[in-house]
Amino acid sequence: MTSDTYDIIIIGGGTAGNVLATRLSEDARVQVVVIECGEDRKDDPQILTPGMWPLLPNSSSDWAFRTVPQKQLGNKELPFPQGRVLGGSSAINSFLFTPTSSANIDAWAKFGNKGWGSETFNEALKKVYTFYKSPGTHVGNGPIQLAVHKSEPQNTWSQAWIDGLDTLGFPSSDPFSGAVCGPFAYPESVDPKKKQRSFSTNAYLEPALDRKNLTVLTSSTVTRILLKKTGSGDVAAEGVQITTSDGLSRAITARKEVILAAGAINSPRLLELSGIGDADLLQRLGIEVTVDNPHVGENLQNHIISSLVFDARDDETTLDPYFRQEPDAVKAAMEAYACGTGPLGSSSVIASAQLPLPGIRTDKGQQDLDRLLENIDIEADLQRSPRISTSFAAAKTSVIRSILSSPTEASANYILGPAAIDGSPGNHITVAAMLAHPLSQGSVHITSASPEYLNGNGGLEIDPRYLSHPLDLEVLARHVQFIEQAICRAEPLARRLKPRTELLGDLEQAKQHVRLTAEGAHHFTGTCAMMSRDMGGVVDDELRVYGCAKLRICDASIIPIAPRANTQAVVYGVAEMGAKIIKSSI
Repeated sequence: MTSDTYDIIIIGGGTAGNVLATRLSEDARVQVVVIECGEDRKDDPQILTPGMWPLLPNSSSDWAFRTVPQKQLGNKELPFPQGRVLGGSSAINSFLFTPTSSANIDAWAKFGNKGWGSETFNEALKKVYTFYKSPGTHVGNGPIQLAVHKSEPQNTWSQAWIDGLDTLGFPSSDPFSGAVCGPFAYPESVDPKKKQRSFSTNAYLEPALDRKNLTVLTSSTVTRILLKKTGSGDVAAEGVQITTSDGLSRAITARKEVILAAGAINSPRLLELSGIGDADLLQRLGIEVTVDNPHVGENLQNHIISSLVFDARDDETTLDPYFRQEPDAVKAAMEAYACGTGPLGSSSVIASAQLPLPGIRTDKGQQDLDRLLENIDIEADLQRSPRISTSFAAAKTSVIRSILSSPTEASANYILGPAAIDGSPGNHITVAAMLAHPLSQGSVHITSASPEYLNGNGGLEIDPRYLSHPLDLEVLARHVQFIEQAICRAEPLARRLKPRTELLGDLEQAKQHVRLTAEGAHHFTGTCAMMSRDMGGVVDDELRVYGCAKLRICDASIIPIAPRANTQAVVYGVAEMGAKIIKSSI
């Protein structure tokens, strides 16, 4: 159906947007259009072949955003990838599918979100996936196909990782338990039958494309949400203004609602360009203020990662030859992929763990934690992030304090890769630690009112303010130190590595290593946070934008505090929750 009027307009055909389009169009009486700036590349081998995903960031399928210089990381500007293609970031990111902890979801209620507890959320998440635990055995019946894929020979490194952590008191965990504290093998969103990426386009949207009530517009940029002030002074969304690939502008109107699902960068960007945001900023840029909400674009959160590379013994087998693109290794990888195995068939992350603060189970470690927690100063936090409300800062600090104090709640994710990804000669493994619950938070705001930037990555200032909260560096440095001093000294992993001179024996050395090596993950959240308005919210617990009728947001931007690990699973869960909420009210 081609029309300029629909019941539901969805801005963004990404991870969440495609779920919403599929679920809402299940009702044949509801006319749905999803508008995506990027192209439809669902049949592109580069997107579908799992091992080719590192080529996608900074490609034409990526918005290729960059941060402003990060003060705590030597003023480095870091990449901020976001999918600019039908499927969004589910089409370009890695495949790790890790539900967050029950404690993390339950904490959302502390921000004024009724109905978003872990029990309800997990029911929504179960609609997302089918997990093939072993040949012939699966859990669930959802569109996204999951399996544990092994890219290494004989799975020996992953088993050594699991056995080594077991000797340290961390037995294997179930990643779907909601209470992971130990090693596990990552489920990946790779279809074990087709050996291809399973993402929001081919898993959710494609099977629904023959519905007469569903329209998908690609290569079309939404330049503004059309807002109308009613006689009572209220504001309502009427539709959107778009520019098509041929440069033509047209308006599309919504009978019922406009749903913004453009992601943690573009959702606040479009709100501000449409007149919803901080009045001072909008007026300075010459934009008419429709809804004054200074919290739009604030609370940007992302995980930060620091890694160590260890030399493996010369007689060990790693994936280094493949990452160096040695012809024999590439040929072997292609042959293995034809059988559904090898590095082209997965992300090449072969094992993981979620672990509590190192030493928490000892008296010395508990004393160390007590000293760290004594230094948390909410007033200082507010000075670092003046747009954050006192109530939100207190609630978030309380959540993270409880996680750090628990011997069974993880404060970091660890991942193991059987290679040095920079192509170094020799055999290696790489072990990275990712801070699970950062206290540092930044912002994303427009710097120009010109819509010409909306087709690219200009006219924006993205500042995640990595490590701006001192506790983040303290916690991550301890986890990085634990890699060297405990994990890679544990048998049987240790016997497969060459002797190593300790580099991070002193905590200050570990902190400096983090500052020099840290990179941001691709897990951006929080910029249109779901919480009470007085705490700093942009949407309520039914995803309605404060101050504007007929407008909702449903994507990673509404997540109030960063999930424990990769955001893929959480965003799919948010979208399924959102679809249920919206269905019940339209």
